[in-house]
This record gives sequence, structure tokens and C-alpha cells, in this order.
Amino acid sequence: MQEFVPGQRWLSETQAELGLGIVMSTDGRCVQIAFPATGETRLYAMRDAPLVRVELAPGERVRDHRGRRLLVTGAQDDGGLLTYACEDLDGRRVTLPEAELDDRMRFNRPQQRLLSGRIDRDHWFSLRYRTWMQGMREASSPALGLVGARVALIPHQLHIAAEVAGREAPRVLLADEVGLGKTIEAGLILHRMLLTGQARRVLIVTPEPLLHQWLVEMRRRFNLRFALYDRERFDAISDGNPFQDEQQVLCSLDLIAATPDAARAALEAQWDLMVVDEAHHLAWSETESSLEYDLIEALAQETPGVLLLTATPEQLGRAGHFGRLRILDPDRFHDYQAFLEEEAHYAPIADLAARLLDGESLSDADQALLESLLGDIQGQGREEIIAHLLDRHGTGRVLFRNTRASIPGFPERQLIPHPLTEPQAYQALSAESSQRLTPERCLGGDWADVDPRVDWLIQLLKELRPAKVLLICAHAKTVLELREALLCRAGIYAAVFHEGMEIVERDRAAAYFAAVEDGSQLLLCSEIGSEGRNFQFAHHLVLFDLPLDPDLLEQRIGRLDRIGQTQTIRIHVPYFSGAASETLFRWYAEGLDAFEHSCPAASAVLAELGPVLLSALDGGAEIESLIADTGALTERLNRELAAGRDRLLEIHSHRAKADLALVDSIEEIDAGREVADYLTRFWDAFGVEHEPGPGGSIVARPGNQMLQEHFPRLPEDGLTATFERASALAHEDRDLLTWEHPMVREAMELLTASDLGTSGLILIKDGRFKRATLLLELLYVAECPAPPELQVGRFLPPTLVRLLLDGEGKDYAEEIPHEVIRGDCLTRNFKLARQVIKSQIPRLTEMLARGDGLARDRVEQLQRDATERMQAVLAEELERLVALAKVNPNVRRDEIERLTDRRTRLEAYLAKTHLRIDAARVMVTT
Repeated sequence: MQEFVPGQRWLSETQAELGLGIVMSTDGRCVQIAFPATGETRLYAMRDAPLVRVELAPGERVRDHRGRRLLVTGAQDDGGLLTYACEDLDGRRVTLPEAELDDRMRFNRPQQRLLSGRIDRDHWFSLRYRTWMQGMREASSPALGLVGARVALIPHQLHIAAEVAGREAPRVLLADEVGLGKTIEAGLILHRMLLTGQARRVLIVTPEPLLHQWLVEMRRRFNLRFALYDRERFDAISDGNPFQDEQQVLCSLDLIAATPDAARAALEAQWDLMVVDEAHHLAWSETESSLEYDLIEALAQETPGVLLLTATPEQLGRAGHFGRLRILDPDRFHDYQAFLEEEAHYAPIADLAARLLDGESLSDADQALLESLLGDIQGQGREEIIAHLLDRHGTGRVLFRNTRASIPGFPERQLIPHPLTEPQAYQALSAESSQRLTPERCLGGDWADVDPRVDWLIQLLKELRPAKVLLICAHAKTVLELREALLCRAGIYAAVFHEGMEIVERDRAAAYFAAVEDGSQLLLCSEIGSEGRNFQFAHHLVLFDLPLDPDLLEQRIGRLDRIGQTQTIRIHVPYFSGAASETLFRWYAEGLDAFEHSCPAASAVLAELGPVLLSALDGGAEIESLIADTGALTERLNRELAAGRDRLLEIHSHRAKADLALVDSIEEIDAGREVADYLTRFWDAFGVEHEPGPGGSIVARPGNQMLQEHFPRLPEDGLTATFERASALAHEDRDLLTWEHPMVREAMELLTASDLGTSGLILIKDGRFKRATLLLELLYVAECPAPPELQVGRFLPPTLVRLLLDGEGKDYAEEIPHEVIRGDCLTRNFKLARQVIKSQIPRLTEMLARGDGLARDRVEQLQRDATERMQAVLAEELERLVALAKVNPNVRRDEIERLTDRRTRLEAYLAKTHLRIDAARVMVTT
């Protein structure tokens, strides 16, 4: 009879879901066991209790009550109670009494389960094998962290994400032009760094109007659920630091700038990575800086990784540009005048790079400059020389900037003006110029009865039917009143999208608009409501009114004008002849040429000519003179910007061959369909109901016979999803299921942390065996627990070691792959299964011991190979950084120090690689 002592931890053999039990009391015949995880207490007869004593062996991973992950290194028995010697992830020694083990832990003991005849259905064993193999493939994939995002595979975006996320604590400025996808680049970097463990605590700081855009982008594209903090939420958390309640936080710059206690809390919250959007609003000069700049600078000093985003790196002045670089690396960018002198010295290098890129012949002076920069270049081709220049000079390591001029794939834009007669009711209005541009807001609720734009829109929709049309205007109220007018006057049902709607409502509206069949032809959007959405499946844009800010105009057009758009964008602009709307239309069309082309100088032109424009809108300035001055200024500023084009920076920001290889690797994964087969098999085994949905989608719902009450990330009302990237991009209501989707990852974790598939028994037919033979398939996992930021998985991910032994100890794993084994599972005949296993216990025990020895030999070799690979890779990276630091001051000293420390720590952790058996399956050949 087993000995029970109060305080011991036991497991139920028949109900593992109860969690870890603890002995409360005994009376000589019965034992009372409490299961804190479920709040239940059970009474068992001590003689035949279906309980297993929990005794941990060195090398096992556990959690304590506080959730700390620990590695067992030894144990001591004191009167029947065990105390474990452990190490935490940082290598510190920890003493753990067994009573302090996590009550929810479940222990994977394949040997005990197999020898006691507790076997699982065979599909779980195969799913378990596939799960570990996929983890190994993922860890070595160059596309790790880039596959799971709901984004089109745009080469330059993937290049920047892979380059930046591959650095130690990256600190960079993302400065692509409008429409090239800075938010997507930042999201890809975040996604990869969170997935690999490089970052856990992330802060995103944006201007107030962009909060919901970021919230939607992070959730819809990257499955990242950021907590949005406003003043109300911050004040509602009274205990401790509110920012420490969440791992991923999104807040406005206004919140921390206007609230000293919020700024203080943000500074004390210890982030791994900070992202700041619209960073050009951070004002800095040699004599003063704004409060917002000072706050972000202080946060950057406390945060290892920093991403600053701006579409205008230098248009707002060289001092402001230097100020942003100063946030990223104050040691490197500490003197503005020295920076200007260095930039002037760099100009000839950029010009030389341009000539190399264009294939021009190099002069003797060019050759001399190259040799002074790179030394002997004999035998080096142009590409190799450019690569050296790129690595060693300029702001390339800290700054990424792609321009429309350097990136192919943008659509053409066609302006279609629609002059209309201004109604008498509008002519009678006396209002400010900004209100003259939206006269309906001055007239009141009956404006649609007199506004010719309503009848014009009805006629346009008839002419364009069934083509999708996106309409954007300034105000949500206009959206709602226009929808009502279209419905009453022409029976047109339009979807609406504005800032007053909940995110779920906006998603439904977007899905209704996107639907090819039974969807809306027209989507009415307000200014703010349209932010952050990509409607590039539509090709007609109606600008019901025009904003005063050219950046807002570009943002509106940018809802359709995205890289990857397949058709010419038709921009329909109704305006009133002779009114303020015509003046603004002509200023944009004839002065800036802002409708059919992106105008980099637009903001600077507005800053200089804004007062004259406002006067013209009020009728006080001569429009022809304004348009002429605007055209001349725009041409001059755009020419200056083009002249300052840094070709070396452009090639650093996207490298065609390498970028396309990355796209190819992701497309290969997408085309493989392995995740679809894996997940549907998992659903079938678990009891999740699924069926084909509309347009090739799949609909999954909780089933009545599921193994557990909940399946990871599966809502109670079900989920509509797709395994096709193109389908997910066209239908935002469909989840894109990839190996990196949270549902798939959490399902894999659920399986490997459970007992499912850890023991099995099947009958197989195999002509290689002339008589009945007993085979034992063993799955071992070699693991190296280490802090996530070390990225030990890059060199030694959890690695599966598979053995297939016969009774003599011969290993058939190479001859008989797991995938070819098919057999009859005996879970439907437990009595026979237990008889077979019971009769073979001595032999199976010997085979298990033989397997342990063979697996340990394999792991020793794995450990040696991983250490050698780590040393070689990091030594090469370190050597390169040290060499670069001598010629390129943009290589930060702390980056080299971090890499050196990482190499030392990795060597120590790899030496502690341990082995555990994960699953065992008996096979009887017939």
C-alpha cells in the first residue's frame, strides 16, 4: 500500500484535468486529496487509490505558485515530503517545497502511462510528432515571425522587418514615404520580436487621432491585442503602476504629455520596445525642445529598443531630423554642427554610390575615393563594393527610407472633376473658409434636399454599377445624413464607417462593403473613420469634400492608392463652380498636382502659402496668382528633395534579390497547405465542428463533445477563417490561419503540455518483419531553457529525437519514417491493449532503458553542434560590428556589448541542455 503524508503532491490517473492534488489527511484506510486548481476535494481508499505520486527528476521543467518557470536540478526527501533544488531562467538557485508547485500543472510521464496501459488514440501521437517537427522547422526559417501577418507580401516591408528584428535591441527611424507601409513594417517587427521573445513589454505612442488606427491594425493584421490607455482607464487603476497591468500598451502622446502621473508611470514601467508614430511632431532645436520631445527622449533612455516612424524625415528641417536621430543614439548624435559637417562629407560617397548603381564609368577620382574608403578593391565587383559602402557609411543602420521613386508597384491615379452649380441656400451662407468647404454643416439637416451632389452621386453609382465606390467626407454626421438621403431618394443601401461606431461595427461594415455578392456598392466614410483601413479592392474614390491639409488629402487617396493596387484609381471630385470648393480643388489640381501624383513638398508649401490660400478661399486673394506661386514653389521644393536623394540609403532600405528570396520562402509556406491539414485534424480529434464557408472560407464552432470546454481562441459563436492570404486580404472578417496564428500556436502548446498522445499501441503490417515483432517508437525532446531575449532557439530549438527500437535494441528510425506508419489503434479494446502491454513489461522496460542511452548520445552531439554553430555565427556578427564601428559611428557601443554578453550567456545555457521523453508508442507487427 502506498504511503501518504499530508503535504505530498499526487495526480489522479483517471482525471488528469483535476490538476495537482495535495494530501490533506489520512485515517489509516482513506486519504483525503484536495485539488486546488478545480476547488474539489476527493476521498480515496488508500489500498487501491488511482493516484500517482509526483516525484520530479533532474531536468524536468516546472512552475511554482507564482508562475515562475524553473528547472529541477535535484531533490531532498524529508519525512516523505520533497524539496526540490531548482534554477530559474536567469540561472539563479531556487529552493522549491513540493507544496509550492503550481496546482494547475500537468505532468507528462509517457513511460508510466504506457506501462500502466493508459493509451491514447493514435491520431494524437501523430499530431504530437507533427507539432514538434513544425517547431523545429519554424526555428530555422528565415521567415520566422513574418508568415502570420495579414499583409500582402511586399518585398521592401519584409526586408526592413527581418533586418531590424534581427538586431540586438534595435533603435531605428522608419521613414518610408506615404503609402509604403511604415505601420505594417513596425507591426511586422513587433510580431517577430514578440514571437521570438526578444520583446515582451511594448509601448506604442501615437497622436490621439491615430489610436484606433493602430489598435485595429495591430489586432486585425498581426493578432496583437494591445491595451488602449486613455485618461479614464489610467485613473481607474488605483493599485500600483497602471502601465504594468498590461504587457502591450497603446496610448496617446497627449496622455503622457498632459498628465505628469501618467508620464511618471510610463517612465517607471520598464519597456523592452517603444514605438513612436508621427515622430516629426517631436520638436527639437539647438536652443530648445518641446515637452513631448523631452518625454520621448526620457522614455528612449530607459528602453532598449526604439522605433520612430515619420514620413517626413527632413522636410521639416535638418535640426528636427537630427533631434530624432539624437533620441535613438545620443552618444553618436550629440553635436548638431558636427552632424552637418559629417553629412556634407558624406555627399560625395552618396554620389559615388549613385554612379555605381547606375552602371556609369568611374573616374580616376572615383577610384581614389573608393580606395580611401575601402582599401584595396581589386577583384571586387560593383555589387560587392556597394555592399561595403552600404555597411560602412552614412546613416543606413539607423535610418530606413523607401520612396515611391525607388519602389515599383504603385497604381496610376486619374482625376475626374465634376463641376456643379452651387445652390442658392449655400450662396447665402456667411461662414469661415473651413466651413465654406462643408456648407451642409452650416445649413442643417435638410441640406440633402438642395445639394446637387446627392443626385450627382446617385447617377454616378448607376453608371459605375457594380464597381465598388468609396466615399470620404469630413464629418460623421454628413455620412449618416447622406446614407438616409440615398436610401429615401433612390433605395440605395450604403455601408457606413465613422468614428462613432464600435470596432466590431466597423468590421461588419467593411465586410459588407467587401462582399462580392450581396454586398454594398458604396461605403460612406468620415475622415477619422477611414483611418487605418485598406480598401484597395475598390478602384473608385469620391471626395465629397476636400480637406485643407494636403496630408489628409493624401491619406484619403491612400485608402486605395497602396502598393499592390491592381488598377488605376479613379478620383471623383464634385465641387461648386465659383465657390470656395473650386478654389481649393484648383489649388490641389493645378498648383500641387496632388490628385494624380503624391507631392512630397505639399506640407512645406502649405506652411508657406497657407495664409494666402485662406484668403483666396474667402475671396480676398487672386486665385491665378496663388496657383502660379504654388506651382513654382512646389517644383522647386520637389526638385531639391529629389536632388538630395540618397541612393545608398535606398538600396539599404530594400535589396531586390534578398527581398524576393524572403517573399519566395513565405509563398512556399503559404502554398504548402500543411497548416490546413494539421489544424483540421486537430479540430476533428478535439471535437471542434467545422464546415466550408462562403468564398472558400472555413467556419469553426465549439462542438458538443469537445475534450475541454474551450478550444484556444475559438469564440463561443464560432470563427470564420481562411488559409488563403489573398482571401484574408480581401475579407477582413476572416482570420488568416497560419502556423503563427494564436489559435494554432496555442493549440500546439496545449497538446505538448498535455498527456494527449504520449502513449499508444497499434497493430501494423510490414513486410520487412517476417514474424510478429514488438517495436517501440520513442519521441524524445532536447530542450535548452533560457531567457527569451537570448533566442536560444536560433541555435538549439526544442529538438525532436525519434527512435524506433526492436526487442534487440536495433534502431529502425532511418529505415521506417514516422509518416509511413499506418496501423490499427487498440484504444477501442482497452482490455486487449492492457493484456499486450502487461505481458511485455520486462521487455519494454529494457527497450526504454536502451532508448534513453541512445537519445542521450544524440543530445550530446546536438549540444556540441549547437554551441559550435552559435560561436561561429555570433563571432562573425561580432567581428563585423567591431570592424564597422571603426568606420561607421552608427554602430552603437552597447550593441557590441550586448552581443558579446549574449554569446557568453548562450554558451553557459547550451551546456545545460537536457533531455526528456515526450511520447512512446508500442507497435506489434502482424
